Amino acid sequence: MVDWIYNHPTWLWGNLLVWGAVASACVGLAIFHRFVHPELRRAHNDLAGFCIAIISVVYAVLLAFIAVATWEAFAAADTIAATEAGDIGNLYRDTRGFPPSVGEPLRNELRQYLDLVIRKEWPTQRQGDVPESGWLPLTRLHVTLVRFNPQTPGEAVIEAEFLRSLNDLYKIRTARLVAVRGHIPEVIWWIIGIGGALTTGFTYLFGFHNFRLHMTMTGAVAAALALVVVLIIAVDWPFRGAVSIGPDAYVEVEKSLGGLTGPAE
Repeated sequence: MVDWIYNHPTWLWGNLLVWGAVASACVGLAIFHRFVHPELRRAHNDLAGFCIAIISVVYAVLLAFIAVATWEAFAAADTIAATEAGDIGNLYRDTRGFPPSVGEPLRNELRQYLDLVIRKEWPTQRQGDVPESGWLPLTRLHVTLVRFNPQTPGEAVIEAEFLRSLNDLYKIRTARLVAVRGHIPEVIWWIIGIGGALTTGFTYLFGFHNFRLHMTMTGAVAAALALVVVLIIAVDWPFRGAVSIGPDAYVEVEKSLGGLTGPAE
């Protein structure tokens, strides 16, 4: 089910979810209407209104909290990707401080890593899987760096700074891979579903003189709740689906590296 959702356009599954929620709510009301007379419900409208106000407020706060938390996680994943791309660019520029015999292999490994992230790892992430191919060029880069024997104090400083930046890249890459699988736990989806059903179901307890008006109100409540759920689903997996983080930051860094091929003048 998750794969189907994120492999299809948001407008498609979003419409199915919203209209499905509206249809379910209206069918439930029609069945309830046949067994509980409107006059009986109308006599308790005040009490029903008081109860649904409490339930709807509690559920609205819960749903808003989940939506905000999900969006913040999405934004954090976007920041992680942009930071990693920036770290790659910084490392590439720092290689110009090394002798050509060391700097060129380091640049080659960074270019290969960037290419793997854009063209191999990103499609893997879009499938919800954690990519592993990028570790190999980083490992080779690390080996090249630790084998370098600085001949001057300046080279020693550059090596130390480069190693520090490389460790930062390791950390931010790990954070991105963790974010690939970051999503709302299943128990929270149960709470969202049950809470939505209770909130919508409580509208059945009102007694309207006009059944069509009652149906319209119930459908509107179901649609409003379903729209928020669509938002949560759309950004739940930050690297999956139509609403997802793309490799744009890495592509921009790749473009910027074209003129940085040799040692600093």
